[in-house]
Amino acid sequence: MADGSGGLLLVHAHPDDEAMSTGGLIARCVAEGRRVDLVTCTGGEEGEIHDPTLDPAEAAPRLASIRAEELACSLQALGDGAVGFHPLGYRDSGMMGTSANERADAFWNADLGSATQRLVSIVRSVRPAVIVSYDSNGNYGHPDHINAYRIARAAFEAAGDPARYPDAGVPHTVAKRYEVAFSREHWFAIMRDMQSRGIALPWDFDASLADAAPEADELNPTNVDALRQVGEDLASGEAPPEEFGTPEALITSRVDVSAYLDRKRACMDCHKTQRQDMGWVLDLPTDLGDRVLTPERFVLAQWQHHDIPAGYTEDSLFSGL
Repeated sequence: MADGSGGLLLVHAHPDDEAMSTGGLIARCVAEGRRVDLVTCTGGEEGEIHDPTLDPAEAAPRLASIRAEELACSLQALGDGAVGFHPLGYRDSGMMGTSANERADAFWNADLGSATQRLVSIVRSVRPAVIVSYDSNGNYGHPDHINAYRIARAAFEAAGDPARYPDAGVPHTVAKRYEVAFSREHWFAIMRDMQSRGIALPWDFDASLADAAPEADELNPTNVDALRQVGEDLASGEAPPEEFGTPEALITSRVDVSAYLDRKRACMDCHKTQRQDMGWVLDLPTDLGDRVLTPERFVLAQWQHHDIPAGYTEDSLFSGL
């Protein structure tokens, strides 16, 4: 494994979350000789099963082990064995408001101090320069993504302080913390171009807009009300709604991963049970697919001992280090 100086630590919620938003970043950092470590907070036990080779009823009880194999396949595709993997050990909480939220072992019910201590131990062991996770809403409101954000922020702030979690290893200060960002304007343009070419939108978007109940909250990346508004705006040519994604103007960091798209597509293809979330990208015409997959976008949320200037932009998460 590469030297830890200038390394990257990603804090994701489930197996497969590393692929769409950070797969290219992982592959690029490995190619640049940086140490890369991935924390996955849960086993993904509440995921759907869209692998046509599996019987969902038979596979559901062993979904965590299936998804662990898919994740191992993904990390091999991205890093040829160079990516360090650290399962945090919690159970998938399911979507907000579901019965899975109530399980005692669900990540949503974890003691956040204990979860942060687990993550601080990893941070102090692998000693990254940069941490990447989600925004305060977990990017789309999933409870496991929200808690991943919470502990990533808490660990970023605590890992360098010898007075905090003294049993969690030698203190280490992480320089920068980033949040994954999906550009509102970019995704709006992609969907509009898909519609203009007669390509079905993802997540049964076309049909769901017509008949989903307003209170439903089962579509990724955001809720049905926001998606319905996107659909209306697609038809009218209006600007995208406030609830959808991150405004382009707020995105600080755009990482070109075009040289690693073969690896990124291969890692996405590993997650066969989660085909509903990524298969549509793999099926797009190459020009559209490339626009979805690169660049990868982030918001620089915290920089130790630095103020982040208004309008700051960069093309590497390691700029200024």
